[in-house]
Parts: sequence; C-alpha cells; structure tokens
Amino acid sequence: RRRGCLQLQIETLCQKNIDSFDDFYAIYSISFPSSEQKSKKELLIMLNSPDYTIFTSKIETQTVGFCIIFHSEQTSFYLLEYMAIDGTKRSLGIGSKLFFHAITQIFSEHGIKPMLIEIDSPEEKSDEQNLREKREQFYKKLGCRKIESFDYILPIKSDQIAPPMELLVYHNDMQNILKSQLQEWLEGIYMLVYGCAKDDERINKMISHAPQILNLI
Repeated sequence: RRRGCLQLQIETLCQKNIDSFDDFYAIYSISFPSSEQKSKKELLIMLNSPDYTIFTSKIETQTVGFCIIFHSEQTSFYLLEYMAIDGTKRSLGIGSKLFFHAITQIFSEHGIKPMLIEIDSPEEKSDEQNLREKREQFYKKLGCRKIESFDYILPIKSDQIAPPMELLVYHNDMQNILKSQLQEWLEGIYMLVYGCAKDDERINKMISHAPQILNLI
C-alpha cells in the first residue's frame, strides 16, 4: 500500500468501544513525563464525563494517536489537555488531521471558543529539547499562538516539580488577550480541570507581572 493512501479513522472513545482504551493508554503512558500524567482511574472518569471528549486515530484497527479535550459549559475556553501520536507513526500528517477533526467537532457541538493547549516549554534546556521544539512548531503551523512573555505553571498535585510550560491559544480572530481574561482562564483550568483552589498562589505568581494586554505571537 502506498504511503499516501493512509486509511485513517478518527473516533470518539466511549463505552461502546471501551476495548480500545488499553491501546490508547499504551500510547498515553509513554508520551508524557510522569509528573504530567493522570492515573488510569482518572482517565476512565474523564472518559465518562460530559466535560471531556477523547478522540482516537486509527489505521485499520491499530490506535496510532489520541487527543483529550476539556469543554465545560462553565468556561469561556476549551483545553486540549493531551495529544500524542505513536512514535513510529509521526510525520504522516496524523496529528494535524486529528487536531482539526477534534476542533471542528467540538466547535460544532459546543460553539466556538478559544482552544488552549498546554505544552512543555522548549526554552528550558532538557534531554527532550528537540522534541519540544518540534511540538511547538507543529502547533504553530496549525495556527496556534503563544501568549507573549507568559510562563505557565502546570497545576500538578504530585511532589514532583512542575516542568516549565507554555500555554498556546487557537482562535482565528484573536490577536491579543486581556490580563483579566487570562486570569479567568487560569482559574477555570486550576479549579475545573485540576481540582485546585480559585485563589491558588500559583495563579497570582503567573499574572502578577503580566501587562494589561498580552499579545499572541
């Protein structure tokens, strides 16, 4: 079969195809630092939550990628919480197809809002420097933009130190955001996604020195 004839299917993981969960989890468990991962039990809760959708990409019967999107009616944003492609299947265009399929479906079902994306910062020197730079470039090619002069602190509860992160924004019409809007987004992520307090000190740390208007670059 020619490489150009990739028979890619994208489906929503749910109770009907729960037998695909282990295949999804196999990719999930090796794609992110342990400090950024949620437990299998937490992922199963997300699978059954009305605020989450897990999309999987398949080539024939093999799961080759996934993304998890948080889409609560209580927030003015969506969050692409996780996205990964099987290491042997990268550079085939699977990631961009999955991204746009998921966004199109979420926008049509729940309305258009800014899509936020958490990524490891390539600014910080690490063993995965190359991978992090590629990931940032991948999202930028899709039209996502970085919040200028802003360092995102991942609200993890474990004892591990949170890795340096960036928060990207996907929205066709936004060139900048107000500091007050960013604060609202951060409070929503911290409370509804990670179960932290609205007045978590890390939120103040992130925005205390931020300008009133932040550009998307």
